[in-house]
Amino acid sequence: MNTWTIMIYELRRLFSSRSMILNMFLLPLLLIFLLGASLSGVVGDKGGSTNIDIVRVAVVNLSGEGYESSTMMDSFLKSTALKDIITPIIVNSREAAESGLRTGKYGYAVVVPPGFDSKVQNGEAAQLEFILGKKSTDNRVAGTVFDNFLKTLNYKQSVALTLGPAALNVMAPNSTSNQPSVKLGELSEGGYSYTSSQFYAVSMMLMFLLYSGLTVCTSLFNEKENHTLFRINSMPVKGSELFIGKMLGVGVVSIVQCAAIIILTNVLFGVNWGNRPGLLLLFCLLMIVASMTLSIVISMFSKTGASARNVVTLLTVSMTFISGGMAPLPESWVNSAGAFTINHWAMQAILKMMLHADVSQIMPNLGVLSLICLVLFSAAAISYRKVGYHG
Repeated sequence: MNTWTIMIYELRRLFSSRSMILNMFLLPLLLIFLLGASLSGVVGDKGGSTNIDIVRVAVVNLSGEGYESSTMMDSFLKSTALKDIITPIIVNSREAAESGLRTGKYGYAVVVPPGFDSKVQNGEAAQLEFILGKKSTDNRVAGTVFDNFLKTLNYKQSVALTLGPAALNVMAPNSTSNQPSVKLGELSEGGYSYTSSQFYAVSMMLMFLLYSGLTVCTSLFNEKENHTLFRINSMPVKGSELFIGKMLGVGVVSIVQCAAIIILTNVLFGVNWGNRPGLLLLFCLLMIVASMTLSIVISMFSKTGASARNVVTLLTVSMTFISGGMAPLPESWVNSAGAFTINHWAMQAILKMMLHADVSQIMPNLGVLSLICLVLFSAAAISYRKVGYHG
């Protein structure tokens, strides 16, 4: 009864605070709206289907056969499948192609080696020399086109050498030669893509769940700084009952905050949180446990409430930034440094849920986050036993 009484008192105290209501419920919604609207072209769906820009490709023929005499390259470049992908431009020399790449006149260059057709016809490997341009997108598109061309030639060579030239005439219509040179793909296997509002709804919710650690610090240090902890300890109330009651109160507030963010962002901003509400709830509960236990450890070894709150704030902002929650970071950074943050594992899992990913892709994140919570819970229990909560 003592524990429940303390928890109810803590809930009344927290919900009667206007600043708490503003910071925990209104501020997250405001940030999600502002970030989602202003960065809609940076994160997630950019509001339309993506098109491949036509790449101007400089073609240099060093074989001495002339462009028209290179039958293989000629027929490939004149195919209708490439007209919306690349524009081949014949260049007299390698120097002219390199000069055009530097000035941006061409986006890519291909050098045909001497005797290309004759080498291929004699059974040698089909090889071309590629010179990259300034834009990485142009390099990927043109590189994919000519890589497919070489793979098709080498594939046909292998068939002819193994089964004989007659085998080329009965090749299946679905062979690699009939596949498109470049194909646009989706972010996920199911064809789903998250929007900027979804991205920042996840990142801001996790950041404010970590910020709930400030409420833990404030709750623990209020009794000490107001010198009421002495009077409470003089009553028939165990220290563990007082401590657990306060943590339950903060935990309930965090759960209400999390539910409010999920429901209101769905109603107001149309945020789709995926098709796995049970797993979403589980990840949110684990984040709350991780945040509270981390703040308990910090509070146990901090001399003042201000110092504890400063440490929690610094860790929350740092982990949110490193995990890519504030601004899109290179994937290599997020997967390396971000893996050492708490919210990285929950954020990546919830984003996968939004993309309707398979459960097998989410379970590793659940395992790591559960392990983090277990370690932090053990550290909080050891800290409480060593330091205790008293005046």
